[in-house]
Amino acid sequence: MRTPAKVANLLSRVQRATRGAMDSSITDRNSYQSFCEKAATNDKVFARFRRAPVYVETLEHVNREQGAAYLDVIRRDNPDILDETPGRYHANDTLGSPLLYEYPGTGRVSPVTLRYLKVVSDLRRLFGDLSGFNIVEIGVGYGGQCRLITGYWPDVTYTLIDLAPALALANRYLTELGTGATLRFEPPNEVQARPYDLCISNYAFSELSRPVQEEYVTSVVSRSQRGYMTCNFVSDLFKIESMDRAELLALHAGSQWIDEEPRTHPKNAILVWGAANTPENRR
Repeated sequence: MRTPAKVANLLSRVQRATRGAMDSSITDRNSYQSFCEKAATNDKVFARFRRAPVYVETLEHVNREQGAAYLDVIRRDNPDILDETPGRYHANDTLGSPLLYEYPGTGRVSPVTLRYLKVVSDLRRLFGDLSGFNIVEIGVGYGGQCRLITGYWPDVTYTLIDLAPALALANRYLTELGTGATLRFEPPNEVQARPYDLCISNYAFSELSRPVQEEYVTSVVSRSQRGYMTCNFVSDLFKIESMDRAELLALHAGSQWIDEEPRTHPKNAILVWGAANTPENRR
């Protein structure tokens, strides 16, 4: 288990690497970053970080009804994900004291965990078996999506890209839960250009400023054989200019937009490339 001192050392390293990167995304705000830093290094804050107002506002805001809708999609597409080894996804809720609700057939679970599990279901439906994949996630929150993916495919290599405090929190969360995957934590100024089998992002890429997006396109997105990015197109509300739908669609040959299910905002959509099984291909 990584000690608070080791987490603090990681935080110090990635803070130096990301110094001067302010206003590069919606979550690049002092209150959110400061809280992530406290959660990564303070045991009491970490114990309940998923209930803190600043964290709920930013990431932990999926409500009970949305959780039920995600569960319906999972049951339609991959019901065996729920039937086999349920501890794989329940483990996500053992840290941070999230709000839990009783759902039929699953017991008490966080609706945020159900959102992450729905992404796992989508990935399996679109891309099949991810065993042995080299995966990269842009914008990782506290590492919940990574923990679920590596719970079902533990032999992957997983690169997590985010700002300093978020990476430190994700590092602590994933270390305490444990994962068999090979994990890399890379702040923006340390992102390595390498080939990936799959690039994913839950809203984060669409919230980045255009210059940061362009850097990630060069080093990550263009080098990824497959992709799954849920996009929300709200960065303009925060005075951040980001790529539009047409620009994102042009990043990879063969890319297409598929519906977000359930749709949590009228503008939301999922950008997919390299998939063998999409709604268009099933026609």
